[in-house]
Amino acid sequence: MKGQQESTEEQALKVSNGRGSGRGRGRSSNRGRGRGRQSKELVECYKCHKLAHYQSECPTWEGNAHYAEFNDDEDMLLMAKTEEQNFNKIETWFLDSGCSNHMVGHKEWLFEFDDSYKDSVKLGDDSKMDVKGKGNIKLSINNIVHVISNVYYVPGLKTNLLSIGQLQQRQISIIFKNDMCKVFHDDRGLLFTTHMSKNRMYVITAPMIIPMCLKTTKQESTQLWHDKYGHLSFKGLNTLSRKQMVNGLPELEEIEENCADCLSGKQHRDTVPKQANWRASMKLELIHSDICGPITPQSNGGNRYFMTLTDDYSRKTWSYILKEKSNAFEVLKNFKALVEKETGCSILCLRTDRGGEYTSNEFNEFCSNEGIKRQLTTAYTPQQNGVSERKNRIILNIVRSMINARRVPKTFWPEAVKWATYVMNRSPTFSVKDMTPEEAWSGSKPSVHHFRIFGCLAHVHIPDKQRKKLDNKSKRCVLLGVSDESKAYKLYDPVDKKIIISRDVVFEESK
Repeated sequence: MKGQQESTEEQALKVSNGRGSGRGRGRSSNRGRGRGRQSKELVECYKCHKLAHYQSECPTWEGNAHYAEFNDDEDMLLMAKTEEQNFNKIETWFLDSGCSNHMVGHKEWLFEFDDSYKDSVKLGDDSKMDVKGKGNIKLSINNIVHVISNVYYVPGLKTNLLSIGQLQQRQISIIFKNDMCKVFHDDRGLLFTTHMSKNRMYVITAPMIIPMCLKTTKQESTQLWHDKYGHLSFKGLNTLSRKQMVNGLPELEEIEENCADCLSGKQHRDTVPKQANWRASMKLELIHSDICGPITPQSNGGNRYFMTLTDDYSRKTWSYILKEKSNAFEVLKNFKALVEKETGCSILCLRTDRGGEYTSNEFNEFCSNEGIKRQLTTAYTPQQNGVSERKNRIILNIVRSMINARRVPKTFWPEAVKWATYVMNRSPTFSVKDMTPEEAWSGSKPSVHHFRIFGCLAHVHIPDKQRKKLDNKSKRCVLLGVSDESKAYKLYDPVDKKIIISRDVVFEESK
């Protein structure tokens, strides 16, 4: 029996459509039907009479217009482009030995879709197709549901392709013999059998199992991103998605729903619209600043205030956590050094209220020496510093909504303020057209692929040096945003009661 199995395996993956070139997987010395690794520099093609390839590999040969390859350094075969036949395209899949990845042409069939993945593929006839994401798909084969992972979405692809190589990496064995293909799972045995079709391709019938209707999927995705984005309005989310203002945000469904956490954290009276005031024409031409507090309860570190500084031109905002209002002077000095070094520009004007923290002698002297013009509001008219007032209100609305949604202790309000500011800078605003404040400031479209729900459960990897052989390899923490100093997440360990900075995290956003 074992000898018979080995004899059968020798014929595995010998596909007879001229795509050998050493890619077969039999155990003979010639590795299938390919010509091995001999140099082809002096080989003449009998079809086009050019050098360096055989007729069977010639792009102009009709038989080779059916394969494609990655447009990258690895030069991998990607797919076989099959001829049109009377198949039910939703249920028909082609097994392809030259295909390095599963592929479909319908995005709506995929779940857990990652639209940040981009690539392009080159067909045998030199035409190209774009890979615009990847995800998982469910197929019903012999009344058993199978999850196929890492399926590429290629718009315009007319056939569904299953990669033999990718299947073999998933404990799948594929045997070809006498125009028949048998597919085995290492643990579950024979999965299915199929015969060669007229165009020498192996076809299986596998109805699509869509976990939920497309509209419901998009609605759930919209709700998830609403939570990730600090309860940004659905209208704002749709604007980000529709105008592609950030990278990593999927296509979202336009829904009109009232979020209970938003109502408890953001509800306010309607305001009277006002005409726009003068706007800066360059970065740092005008900075708005305000201090919010005292906030109760005070944070775990004894902080009671936060200070915001907003660039009028880009509307990007920076937030700083303070123990006392008097710390505003040091914050301004640090902020000035940061943004001026980043932009090469100088702060020209600072607009604030007349609070003592902004009118102290050292504050006034510093602004005078640095050439910063002052604009102070008149007494009891905070409307004159409307930009900062609105920014602080938006931040507090986001903070309340996030804390209410995940029942995060209010003593973590500084972390919520920092995350709210981070999110706000990557959200649409009427003051900047068709881009986020972050893009208006930096010139680069921001990515939100790393966004997670504030306060969700996070499993943080414990480095080998910090644990013993039988210790758990991860610990349960709570997400508190992203780190200011490094590209990593900021988390709270409720057992050891300490803050952890880590990039090796697995999230459970439903908890």
